[in-house]
Amino acid sequence: MSNFFARQSITFRNELKRSLGALVGIAQGLVCDRHLNDSEIHFLKQWLDANDVAALTWPGDVIQARLQAILADGVITDDERSHLLETLERLIGGGPEDLGAERHVSDLMFDPVTTVEFAGRVFCLTGEFVYAPRASCESATEELGGSVVSGVSKKLNYLVVGGFGSPEWKHGSFGTKVEKAIALKRDGVPISIVHENHWVSALTERRG
Repeated sequence: MSNFFARQSITFRNELKRSLGALVGIAQGLVCDRHLNDSEIHFLKQWLDANDVAALTWPGDVIQARLQAILADGVITDDERSHLLETLERLIGGGPEDLGAERHVSDLMFDPVTTVEFAGRVFCLTGEFVYAPRASCESATEELGGSVVSGVSKKLNYLVVGGFGSPEWKHGSFGTKVEKAIALKRDGVPISIVHENHWVSALTERRG
């Protein structure tokens, strides 16, 4: 029986990866001309309605919520159109000029933090970092009083995402650390997901 559930889990993960990869691809196509017309918006809603795996999982559920709000009154305003376009660009990591990049970091995952505290805080790092190799980033965090763990749990304060991200993220596979952190946040756990840039700014400020 355990093997059955293991196979089911693998099947689900593979389907999820394919669905989210397809969503990222659709988003890339829709933002190319920096305008969303009504038919494109309705197409995206219909696609998500037909693909529950993507629509019920981050970041597809964020897009689905935006679409439901936009279409609730049957009228698509210019502000709603612009907001959805911005959301899709944040999903794919930028505008049309960024689509050729081998890797990207989806801005949808980040929290609007104003600062990063180190002393007594628990950090986990994911992705590839611009500042230095990840081991060096972990050492720098520990030098300022933070502790670094390898996995995401309720004890975590910060999940720091490297500025180079991961090649897999371009195809909708955002990694188990990001997925788990978002799931815990939705359960009320106060984890902050921050971009490497915020971490570097705080690091530089503390070091003077």
